[in-house]
Amino acid sequence: MLPAEDNTPFWKSRKLRAVVILLLVIFTFYHLVDGAIHFGRQQGYQPTQPIKFSHQLHAGKHKIECQYCHSTAATGKHSNIPSVNTCMNCHKNVQQGPEHGKTEIAKIYAAAGWDVETQKYVADPKPIEWVRIHNLPDHVYFNHAQHVNAGKIACQNCHGPVQEMEEVYQYSPLSMGWCVNCHRQSEVTQFATNNYYSTYEKIHEELKSKTIDKVTVERIGGTECQKCHY
Repeated sequence: MLPAEDNTPFWKSRKLRAVVILLLVIFTFYHLVDGAIHFGRQQGYQPTQPIKFSHQLHAGKHKIECQYCHSTAATGKHSNIPSVNTCMNCHKNVQQGPEHGKTEIAKIYAAAGWDVETQKYVADPKPIEWVRIHNLPDHVYFNHAQHVNAGKIACQNCHGPVQEMEEVYQYSPLSMGWCVNCHRQSEVTQFATNNYYSTYEKIHEELKSKTIDKVTVERIGGTECQKCHY
């Protein structure tokens, strides 16, 4: 005897329910993984700062070097936020801006304790509470001086075209994959003059004899976990 014909509508069938459940599981799993990967990242983050400071004006129009204000980028792990004294080096004389007039510069004077009329410091300085934009997880090691001095990396490689930004925002994702890809592609060009790489004598000789054309950061350990996670 032939089995009875199944007249159950397709939209009520077990196969459809199984397919729908499978798709929901895949969709949920994908978004959980994607959310975990992007957890803590803030690409595009652009907080409101206590003083309207234009990098486009200072670094772009007036060509002020990044390290004039962020002076510790070449000497330490962190790149400092400029002190009020750094601002006052120029703004003792420059008392009015092209867009905001005296309003924003007056906030610098208030923080520095500077009196415009007497041209003297009349009060104790107060810190300007800038909002930090670029943050890395606590378990990640990044040294600005190593990249600026040994790597000869321009600030814009990581921070984007700050000289074009009216207000600075996080330009790059600063993810592990983004850093590792940079290490895989960046050539090392300072072997002969930089003592930091003096232990890599074999690579020195290969470069001199032109046995190899280039060396990437990856080849000298730039993708090892311990280089960034410690």
